[in-house]
Amino acid sequence: MSVPARGRRSLGFLLRESSLMLRRRFVHHARKAGLPLNRSEASLLWHVSHEPGIIQAAVAHHLDMETISVARLVDGLERAGLLERRAHAVDRRMRTLWLTETGDAAVARIRGINEIVRAEALDGMPAPQREALLDLLLMIRTNLAQVTETERSNAA
Repeated sequence: MSVPARGRRSLGFLLRESSLMLRRRFVHHARKAGLPLNRSEASLLWHVSHEPGIIQAAVAHHLDMETISVARLVDGLERAGLLERRAHAVDRRMRTLWLTETGDAAVARIRGINEIVRAEALDGMPAPQREALLDLLLMIRTNLAQVTETERSNAA
């Protein structure tokens, strides 16, 4: 295992590089499996699978993308028969997103690829350390979310 230079042994750098490498490994395996989706499309389908009926603006927030960019992704995925837009139950201006049967099958393939990449990333790491890593990452996420929420509250 190569040890990063001192300046590169920082939380932000290692999280970013690890995330980038995870995405690259996903793309590698997706291409190898003949999955005709890019990472953004796969991520969008993944979010819709976990929150059926989600609105585009919420997906944009989760993916840290502009709403118009998500709309373009949705257009393509809808044309491919992977998801569909439906009218919102309360607000007629909003559209909700739902997977089709073909979209469900694509998400199953995405899940399989995610499992392969996860196994590669965690290879050689004992189960207790894996759980500790996830707990620590969740703590970091929670801390940052709380700080952000406090700042929003104070600004209002």
